[in-house]
Amino acid sequence: MIVINRIAPVMKCLKRIEAQYSLLPSTETTGGPSRYYRTADSDSRIGFISPHSHNFCDDCNRVRITAEGRLLLCLGQEHSMDLRAIVRAHPTDDVVLRQSIIDSMQIKPKGHDFDVTAKPIIMRHMSVTGG
Repeated sequence: MIVINRIAPVMKCLKRIEAQYSLLPSTETTGGPSRYYRTADSDSRIGFISPHSHNFCDDCNRVRITAEGRLLLCLGQEHSMDLRAIVRAHPTDDVVLRQSIIDSMQIKPKGHDFDVTAKPIIMRHMSVTGG
């Protein structure tokens, strides 16, 4: 199933996979937002991240840093901290950098905006985001 510019609902994907394999919900976690299922007859597992139907923002503990030195606080928001500017302003003081990272967690958004009709639209491709 190739989906372009549309959401592929998890339940639709599960039903399609279950037509071939017997899937069992799993309680496994990896520290991320995936919800896992195991196949009944092997050690294989599949994980789903469903930000539209299963909002996981309250449990999100992820941030990313871009090649340009921006600390991205949410994939669905533009909130970020310019760590490159901090390092350049204080090149020998890692205490300032550490405190800036800690302080940036205070502006980490409570939720995402993965709505393509909403404003502002995220203008960053995943290749820029990293991860």
